[in-house]
Amino acid sequence: MGGVGGFKKEEVLLLLISLLIRRYGQPFERCVPECREEIEKACRYMEQHFAERIYLDQICRHAGLSKSTLLRAFTKSKGVTPYRYLETIRISEAKKLLSEGIPPVEAAVRTGFSDQSHFTNYFNQFIGLAPGIYREIFSEKDRGRSRINE
Repeated sequence: MGGVGGFKKEEVLLLLISLLIRRYGQPFERCVPECREEIEKACRYMEQHFAERIYLDQICRHAGLSKSTLLRAFTKSKGVTPYRYLETIRISEAKKLLSEGIPPVEAAVRTGFSDQSHFTNYFNQFIGLAPGIYREIFSEKDRGRSRINE
């Protein structure tokens, strides 16, 4: 998991613990608080700081929730983990940059990925195309539009 940092690893560990509690403890749905306002705070924090290295502790402090509560409530509310939500924000922003002709290496840096390899792997996983190919597709579309307008 080179470049991913502690956020993803910690999230996986806490989700594993939640899975064990769900499987062997009380019914999971009854023990997950809603925390709507806190979850929205967490989302806003990630949307504002997506280009930075974000840690789960920072999000929890900002939202005012413990790690386990944030993970359980966030996943229940949004249908994805906080880390996956952050990845989605980053990939969405990268798509915008690439469509504007920004080189993949620069898009990677501007969207908070630790390096171009990490960015390329995630982009390919989410979109199904390498960032450079995605960028070329939009460049071709833009060239086609300018020919039509001539």
